Amino acid sequence: QGIKPGLEVITALLAALDNPYRQFGVIHVAGTNGKGSVCAMLESVLRASGFKTGLYTSPHLIDFSERFRINGAPIPEDKLEQYIESVEAASNALACRPATFFEISTAIAFQYFADEAVDIAIIETGMGGRWDATNVVIPLVSVITRIDIDHADYLGDTIEEIATEKAGIIKPGRPAVSAPQSSEAMAVLRGAGEPIISTADAVSVIKVGEPQKLKIETPARNLPPIHLPLLGECQRENCAVAVAALEILSDLIEFEPEFKKELEAVKWEGRFQCLHADPLMILDGAHNPSAARALIKTLKENHAGHQVGCIMGFLEDKDSVGFLRRIKPVVSKAWTVSIDAQRGISAEQAADQCRVAGIEAEAMAIADAWSSARAWASAEPKRLVVITGSLYLKQALLDANLL
Repeated sequence: QGIKPGLEVITALLAALDNPYRQFGVIHVAGTNGKGSVCAMLESVLRASGFKTGLYTSPHLIDFSERFRINGAPIPEDKLEQYIESVEAASNALACRPATFFEISTAIAFQYFADEAVDIAIIETGMGGRWDATNVVIPLVSVITRIDIDHADYLGDTIEEIATEKAGIIKPGRPAVSAPQSSEAMAVLRGAGEPIISTADAVSVIKVGEPQKLKIETPARNLPPIHLPLLGECQRENCAVAVAALEILSDLIEFEPEFKKELEAVKWEGRFQCLHADPLMILDGAHNPSAARALIKTLKENHAGHQVGCIMGFLEDKDSVGFLRRIKPVVSKAWTVSIDAQRGISAEQAADQCRVAGIEAEAMAIADAWSSARAWASAEPKRLVVITGSLYLKQALLDANLL
């Protein structure tokens, strides 16, 4: 039923299920960019530290089951079907409106994690925070990643309005960690009335080697060098957020986080992910101007001097023109493809948006764009291709048997 902000329906649905979210600890994560990467780092370290972990994220890259993970493994398909049936039945019995897709998904996650007796669940908001279906929880720690403009139709078109929505996950008496923010966003977060631990003050993450060898220090720890598999300045920021949250949690429930081993093993697909080495083809799910800025920094840091071709596809509710204007300076060649999803736009519509942003792009079927881009990148040295604009492009590549 689309997006319907408010907590009345999810509260009623969860009450009908005997409030399963109260049976495990929660780390609640909101923000504009970096949520998924932070969640992956948190889950990886907590699992290695001896906890049975739940992980609820969205959207999924390939299969709906990816949204619901225990100890890193997606929910089995047969079990997911049973939960869909039982939670939809509970929703249909409510006196209020039927639950939305995301409300159903959130209830499934909470019920699954309770039934399987997880110790700690890392819960990512779907959109915003204040009225997000996940915001029934009282977390051990609230985590807010970098805040920027996204989902403006629902969250507002200023940093202050969007920060107000994200700040909704901050709960009285519970610690909160934030990535470095603009002064406007941080003022809003601090205005929520709880102390905010900013990673700008609490964690030092310095790149000391290639491709992403890090030296991490906090007031309590001086970690050995860590080789983080996730590349770019944005991932160093995300790492700092995860480390700060885990330090707080370790004090709350007394455990020693397995930082080095698990940060070096963390995986999160679709974020500057190498799909093909020769020619180099990279998948990055950047889809808003802030993420485009991070993508450009990562390209310059890791592939300076390369010409960049882009295969791009978009959803209709994203600021794709803003994304394109930001990425335009690094684009030497562009192709657009259709995204076959509820909010996906056609290759031709995407090409029109490229022209608005000053980029000439060829609209093609994704298999043709892939072939053309590979030929272009192979024609000269120091060329690479980035597939970007939406996380849904991974599914499109698989559907076309390109991966």
